[in-house]
Amino acid sequence: MNPHNHQPFTLEAEIPETMILCIHGILGSPGQFQTFSTLFNGKNISVKSLLLPGHGSNGKEFAFTKPTAWQDHVDQEISKLKEKYEFIYLMGHSLGGLIALNASIKQSINGIVLLNTPIRTRITWQQISLSFRVLISSKEKNNLILQTYRESFGVDLKDWWTIPLWIPRLLDVNRFGKIILNKLQDVNSEVLIYQSRQDETVVPGSAEILKNSLHQCRVTLNYLEKSKHAFFEINELQVIIKDVKNFIADDLIKSHLK
Repeated sequence: MNPHNHQPFTLEAEIPETMILCIHGILGSPGQFQTFSTLFNGKNISVKSLLLPGHGSNGKEFAFTKPTAWQDHVDQEISKLKEKYEFIYLMGHSLGGLIALNASIKQSINGIVLLNTPIRTRITWQQISLSFRVLISSKEKNNLILQTYRESFGVDLKDWWTIPLWIPRLLDVNRFGKIILNKLQDVNSEVLIYQSRQDETVVPGSAEILKNSLHQCRVTLNYLEKSKHAFFEINELQVIIKDVKNFIADDLIKSHLK
């Protein structure tokens, strides 16, 4: 694990009015949003990518971190950001999307961007193979997908014998997904949903479940044809960036006209 990939970071705009808070998923890393953040950051948009508790360290710390700590950390971060920024947007990948949805119920959020949100998950041979290669192999340096997964893996494997202790934390994602599914009627922030059809972890139909369950807000659903669970093909990544920038621009215009 490269510790430099797992440090939280902030890219501050010239005019600190709007903040996008990026929330990574289980076993993920703030570094997952480095490219997103660089492309988003501009004169009016600041970006912060946080590190969830239990990540960026060893396997034992991850195994014994309570899942409530993830939500508490994000809620506290949003409260701090609200003291400085007028407009707050949340971008969550996988588990991070569930946390973002739950946070929006507690605090007023201008909009949410969801990337491969695990309402329904699955175990596939592709997932097993990819996970094994990420954990074990270090020779396939020309495989962009494998490299992306390896660089974003947010738990150190030096104490690899703790891996069986990770199972309860991994199962917490499914439990949390069921809890959030029953609370979606309380979400009233505008939501953009992106779902990879080749997602090896999340059932692509999760996106339709999300869209149909978010009754109180405007929802836009987009499918990605070439991306995977934690790898976003460059052209599809650029589409996401463009959509989100337009999403924020339209929202800001409406807010200023009020």
